[in-house]
Amino acid sequence: MKNYEHGELAKEVLMGLASAGLLVACVAMPGLTKVIPLFNTRNTQERSRINRTLKNLQERKLVKIYQKGAIDVIEITNAGKRRVLQYNLDDMKLKVPKKWDGWWRIVMFDIPQSKKKARDAVSRKIKELGLYPIQKSVFVAPYLCKNEIDFIGEFFNVRDHIIYVQAKEIEGVRKLKQHFNIS
Repeated sequence: MKNYEHGELAKEVLMGLASAGLLVACVAMPGLTKVIPLFNTRNTQERSRINRTLKNLQERKLVKIYQKGAIDVIEITNAGKRRVLQYNLDDMKLKVPKKWDGWWRIVMFDIPQSKKKARDAVSRKIKELGLYPIQKSVFVAPYLCKNEIDFIGEFFNVRDHIIYVQAKEIEGVRKLKQHFNIS
């Protein structure tokens, strides 16, 4: 098992549970035998570390660990599911194809002032993804990004205020092609 920075192992455990479809995992104690193999542990020290991390996640109310008869259950709480979504958002990147398909993707939003924090977060995340701002709330990219934009909109609960357009032509194409290094 690799050396993890502070908080990385907890993220890894939570993501491992979620990605393995173990939003509710029934495991036999001791040692959380069905969860620990997800993390390729080699010895008791590493298994102990996973157990401590799970207990820490439980204290932070990101998972619930409880007994149901002779079986221990690990359940990701709503707060834990929200954290997994946050990790997905933080790690999100656009797939850049080797060859451009000739389509521009334009993302526009008009998020009300009452949701200013969400508006600012959406704008910041769209910029982080590499979309180019052509106006304050209008961005463009030469690659597919609909799924990512939908996810961002849903995560910040403003999807209804975002418009996604695909277009063959757009003004300022020379500058955009230069910015995205496409011909």
